[in-house]
Amino acid sequence: MAVARRLLDKYRQEYQPEALSLTTGKPTICSAALPGYPAHLANDRRRRDTNRYWATDITQDKAAWWQVDLEKPTTIARIVVVFYYGDKRHYGFTVETSTDAKTWQIAADHLDNTELSTPAGVTVRFTPRPARYIRIILTSNSANTGRRLVEVMAYDK
Repeated sequence: MAVARRLLDKYRQEYQPEALSLTTGKPTICSAALPGYPAHLANDRRRRDTNRYWATDITQDKAAWWQVDLEKPTTIARIVVVFYYGDKRHYGFTVETSTDAKTWQIAADHLDNTELSTPAGVTVRFTPRPARYIRIILTSNSANTGRRLVEVMAYDK
């Protein structure tokens, strides 16, 4: 019975429903997308599905970025970025926010990131700020020339 309780406690945490992200279902754009991997797959609330992601390749898209429009200024304090995690790889990236899609503020600089991608993603916390737009700029992938985002989530806390 004790073993069953430990397993239940362990996996209950992993499969708890998440709070609805401010990005879910919002309009997206990107620098470019590979066929079958459009931008909207990175904010469809399916972070545990490594077959659904936005993808581009730097052989065709030198400055890879993904952007979501929250449709109105919203206070955000935390962004979770889930990269493709189907194998051992890590991504270099920056996270930017804007209220007008013209002037951008860096929320996080992870250009030298070496943390392997996981379903939990990379959590970026910062002083709460108003933002209408969130942009992820992908600068490197340790496995190949592809850039893949499984999910991008934003929260007010």
